[in-house]
Amino acid sequence: MFIHQIPSFIPALFPRFVWSKAADRQIYLTFDDGPTPEITDFVLECLAEFEAKATFFCIGKNVVENPGIIQRIQAAGHSIGNHTMNHSNAWKMDFAAYQVDMIKCEEVFAQQKIKSIGFRPPYGRITRKMYREIDNVILWSVLTGDYNASLSSSEIISSVLPLLKPGAIVVMHDSVKASPHLQVILPAILSYCKEQNFVLSAL
Repeated sequence: MFIHQIPSFIPALFPRFVWSKAADRQIYLTFDDGPTPEITDFVLECLAEFEAKATFFCIGKNVVENPGIIQRIQAAGHSIGNHTMNHSNAWKMDFAAYQVDMIKCEEVFAQQKIKSIGFRPPYGRITRKMYREIDNVILWSVLTGDYNASLSSSEIISSVLPLLKPGAIVVMHDSVKASPHLQVILPAILSYCKEQNFVLSAL
């Protein structure tokens, strides 16, 4: 069974990390692993159609390869966060090497005049060292599972829509792997949020 909502005990164990936000009617859509040609463009078009803002946690090497898409993200008023230079896995490397990969991504951001709103660890994988040493780590409260081929798009939609509450931080992926589900679930999520009068904001 795929768990779409983070169990409450996990944020309680790591209160320094951002899991959700206090909000009136705001919901925060986030997109990991881009920018990716055509897929990120699709996301930007959908967001524009619904006058929605979002946050993109970008991989540094993808930023280097797709500066034009980054310019579109910024011009549309969305925010951007650090997702490491190479989509690094904190559980498979020492902290010093991991931190270097984070810093490389920040350097790319500086070169392209991108102001980072925070850091999201790839795979959501965190360590105690990371918890102590890294500030402004932004995780999530709702995981769509758009990358999971064992789920159907309809299953994702029926599971995720009831979890969309004020203050929720929702994860999707503007990646090739997630694209088949994303093409279906993003319009559904945007439509539902509009019906519920939620305000879709950038972090």
